[in-house]
Amino acid sequence: MFAIHRRTQVPGCATAAILSAALITATYAALIPAGPNYFETVPTGTSIDFSRANISRGFFDPGSDSFLGFIRLQGTPVDPTALGTTDTIMQRLADINISQNERQVTPLALVLVSLVSVNPITVTYNRGHNPELWDARLSLQPNQEQQGWMTMIQTSADGGRYDTLQPARLMITFIRRSDNVTRALPFGVMIGSDAVPWSYNADRILITDGHFCPSCSAGESRSSIFAGPDIQWQVRPARGR
Repeated sequence: MFAIHRRTQVPGCATAAILSAALITATYAALIPAGPNYFETVPTGTSIDFSRANISRGFFDPGSDSFLGFIRLQGTPVDPTALGTTDTIMQRLADINISQNERQVTPLALVLVSLVSVNPITVTYNRGHNPELWDARLSLQPNQEQQGWMTMIQTSADGGRYDTLQPARLMITFIRRSDNVTRALPFGVMIGSDAVPWSYNADRILITDGHFCPSCSAGESRSSIFAGPDIQWQVRPARGR
């Protein structure tokens, strides 16, 4: 468990006499152990944009047209009984010793992603003919390093904010509705977010490791966006069922 300490500094006697009072400054410090950040995805703010980097002609089957458009995504909880609405987990890889107004950098890894398309995409053949519906599933590429960084600052006794820069080596699996044929597309991107709020404590309905609540302000859930080229990913702290 972490502990929050108040450290005080008392001025020397001469200074105290001049001020006619004891001057006390308080600094908050804590240890945040390595552990998981649990998120749920917000569908209204999450999508992959293939309007510029389209899926090439012939990817789905011979004669399939290139796909240009957005794929909106929503989360699929990985373990509703134990982890509630969690569909994404980032792992803090080292303990964090932090004090007020200090910046601390710690390694952060993307360890689990479980998203699906909100609606199927339409794939056509030979310039717009024979439309087919395909669903999409987003997960991590297997056996790929997913380590990034998290830069934290503590601004109050309750918490502070952090920035992230995270490589995301993802796999988009497309599933044809008519026969469950699949096509896999590796998708690598660097995502990041600035000034994400964090708290030591959280509302009891939120899923945390008990030490750190990402995307929380004063213990309450907030939404944050991880963004990169052609991707926007809105998340908030996962909730219990």
